[in-house]
Order: sequence, then C-alpha cells, then structure tokens
Amino acid sequence: MNEEGHSTSVSLVRYLSGEASPEDRLAVEAWATADPANAAELERLRTIWDLGAEAVPATVNVDKAWMRVQSRITEEEGRGRVILMHRGRTLTRWVAAAAVLIGLFVGVRYWHEQRPQELMATTEHLRTVLKDRSTVVLSPGSHANVRMRDERRITLHGEGYFEVERDEARPFVVATEAVTVTVLGTAFEVSAFDTSTSVLVRVRHGKVRVEAEGDTVYLEAGGYARFNKTAHLLERLPAPPAAVFGDRIIQFQQAPMTAVVAQLEQLFKVRVQLAHEGLERCVLTATFEDEPIDYILRVIADTYGLTLTQGAPGTYLLDGPGC
Repeated sequence: MNEEGHSTSVSLVRYLSGEASPEDRLAVEAWATADPANAAELERLRTIWDLGAEAVPATVNVDKAWMRVQSRITEEEGRGRVILMHRGRTLTRWVAAAAVLIGLFVGVRYWHEQRPQELMATTEHLRTVLKDRSTVVLSPGSHANVRMRDERRITLHGEGYFEVERDEARPFVVATEAVTVTVLGTAFEVSAFDTSTSVLVRVRHGKVRVEAEGDTVYLEAGGYARFNKTAHLLERLPAPPAAVFGDRIIQFQQAPMTAVVAQLEQLFKVRVQLAHEGLERCVLTATFEDEPIDYILRVIADTYGLTLTQGAPGTYLLDGPGC
C-alpha cells in the first residue's frame, strides 16, 4: 500500500468518525461525487459505522491502527483475493482498508467492554455508574467484580447498594459467597462481609429474588431477608425502623424518635438532644436523599411543631409539646 492509499484510507475513517480535517473532508467528498458507485460505497461504510457507533472508541488513532492492518491488506492482495466488489468493479485498495479499520475499531471496543470491571472501596464509600446506567455504592472495605454481558453480574465481597436500570432482556445479578440476588429493575442493598455470620438483603423499592442453598425468598419494597451462614437458614425479617442505603439515603418507617436520633447521630457524627420524654413518643416516616443534617432536623421540627436550637458546633436541641 503506497503513501497515498494510506492517507486516503485514514481520511475516510476520520470522515466517518467526525474527526476529519477540512482537507480530509474535501478529499472524501470529491471522491464520492466523482462516481455514483463511490457515493453508494460511502453510504454503505457509513451504515456500518453507525451500526457500531457505540462500539467505536472515543479517540480514533487511525495512524496507529493502520500499522496493525497494513500487513493484512497486503497479504490478502498477494493472494489475488478481491476484498470488496461493487457493481462488477473492484474497489480501490484504500476503501477496502478503511472497511478493515472500521472493523478493527469495533472489535477493539467490543473486547474492551466485555472485560470485567473491578471496583474497590477502601476507607470511604465508592459511587460508580455502570455502563447500563445502573448505580453502585460500595461501603468501605468492600470490593466487586462487574461483568456487563447478556447477564449483568456483580460478584460482591462486602456491602453494596444498587439502583438498577430496568432491562427485561438482561437480568441484574449480585452474587456473594452464600447468596444470589436477581432483579430486573429496583434499588436494594446487600451486606455480605466475609467476617460476618450473616448475609443481609434490604429492598428500597422494586422486587428481588434471593436464593441461598436451594431456598428462595421474594422481597418487595421494605422487604428484609437474612441468610445465617452458620445455621444455613434463609429467613424473611421485619424491616428495621431506621435504615441507611449506600452513603446518602436515610429511610425511616414508623421509627420512634429515639431511633431517629440514634441513626442521625451515628451517620452525621453530631449530638441531638430531646428536651423531654414526651418527644420520644413521636414516630417518623420519611426518606432523605443526600440532605445535610440541618435540613433533616428542620423537616423533623416542622413536622411536629418543634423548636430546633443549635448550641455548640454539632450539637442540636429539639423542644416542643411532644406527641
């Protein structure tokens, strides 16, 4: 392949990828208008490119790719093989080369996207958006292996919160050493630390299937299940009144104010005092997503007609008539 053929092949691939220089664009358009067969071939290559658009790398290094395929084109021609035909005439070698380059780009990205993705949270929560737009929040000390193929599968060690994009053709599976959770689209949390004797599954919304050693439990919104690894027992449990999903979502379900205060103090590292025992009889049902402690306490105070006072930094007092 001569230098002119190499340059023209590269121009065509840059043209299809949207990265053509003005010179590249003029060269390709001049070639396409010179012959109806050329124009038809350009449309055919454009169709191939568009069908593989999601598989084409964001940065197209055609010069480097050309070195990888040049020997393949030369070998094919040395055998006297016609690579592509159109209306009875052999396409020029540079068009054939461009088609090979397109196939190379598509193949490279396909291989890249099939590789498993490793996620690890060390001392802080790790939030990741997967290729299907599902969200994973790993708790500190957790790690996960992600494979996004015909089945979206995550192998989890530790604790993770998942908000899953619905895809009926591709189930979303979270597998731990002892428990497998399967969903189509929902939000749930799995806690499966190696040092724990139990695996916990909590569902925020949607529906999941929990399987462990031949037993199966279906959970819906608010559902809570535990697998005891020592007793080999999978059981459904009442949902706790106060729960945290991931690192940002706090959910209270008919939670007494003492449980609300305890959860907030643990999560935000603050001190919240109730002025008298009458406030302990108040119960709260609410969900807060990534809200600061000042906002949460203000909502609680407004809900029950209480007065919120902030003393020293990180110290709050709730006072009022009670419930």
